[in-house]
Amino acid sequence: MERIDDVQIDKKALEAAGMTDHEIKNRIKLQDKKPLAYAKIIKHPEKIKNKECVALIQLQYNYMCNFKCKHCAIEIFKQKNGRVLTIADVKRIADQADAMGLASICISGGEPLIFPDLKDVVDAIGPQRFVISMDTNGWMLSEEKIKWLVDIGVDRIHLSIDGLESNHNMFRGAKGSWKKCIDALAYCKKYGLGVIINIVATKSLVNSGELVKQLEFIVPFGQHASIIYAKPTGAFQDCKDEILDAKDLDFIQSLTKKYNCSTHLSANCGHEFGCLCMKRHFSITAYGDVLPCPWIPISIGNIFNEDLQTVVKRGLEMKWFSYDNKYSCQCGNRDSFFYQNILPQVDQSATYPADWKNINWF
Repeated sequence: MERIDDVQIDKKALEAAGMTDHEIKNRIKLQDKKPLAYAKIIKHPEKIKNKECVALIQLQYNYMCNFKCKHCAIEIFKQKNGRVLTIADVKRIADQADAMGLASICISGGEPLIFPDLKDVVDAIGPQRFVISMDTNGWMLSEEKIKWLVDIGVDRIHLSIDGLESNHNMFRGAKGSWKKCIDALAYCKKYGLGVIINIVATKSLVNSGELVKQLEFIVPFGQHASIIYAKPTGAFQDCKDEILDAKDLDFIQSLTKKYNCSTHLSANCGHEFGCLCMKRHFSITAYGDVLPCPWIPISIGNIFNEDLQTVVKRGLEMKWFSYDNKYSCQCGNRDSFFYQNILPQVDQSATYPADWKNINWF
């Protein structure tokens, strides 16, 4: 494997660039573990300067799932029919992403740990050239499975833990799921599998004070938490009373100064993106549609019909997702113009996801 010997990490320079301790530790580990991925990541500041994409790709490879979560964003996709991704498609997407200088792919679903061909997906992506993460509800995270994930090249899991035990189990519809997640944390640490704890923040979780209690609870585990604003999409489409407002977003952002956590709007590796759509994050559905994020069901193009770079370029040229406009979270803030005027058009669309050409972007 190629070794990037002429590049040394300057910790003080990374601190000066605004990177957090969490981000710096990951960067240092990556240089030795995955030099090809590292070589792409160190070029990201120049790409950002040139207003190019540096996104993590969320790859919704398969919608098989063992849970039925109350907030599931892909519930409607489970009911669709049509051409779906194959291993060959994954390889083609990864090759195109690699050529674009992208360095991170998150395998999602559904629940990846029940995919019969998960190792084939990882192999097709190419663990030597990408930071590979995986969304999971944690139900299948035994010690043996965690060790296996590390062995096949998965670097990190995004582990869903929504609130404390009773609330999490109710939200996930699976008694005992919270304990399985908590028990898995020790095994992840033992085998070196990175963890980001995903917390879906609803009005109820914020107003009850349980969000703060959860952040306090996870402090001893030393794991970073990503606070995800609830969105009115998928199974949560009719739960608009649980969507946050601008005041809630300000409160949650204040928590990032006290706890080891971040939000959609936090600085990322020292860079302020505002809304991450297309710049720092986009999704590809199992049907090939490229979405600005998992919670905006508007297709910017389809990888079965166009190459990835063409679709991403189109997204970055849209005012809502361009570098020139650092909007707040667009669909997780009920006070935003996007939430009030653009997202409702999806409900009226003849297709799901809606086609970008049929949206009035204002």
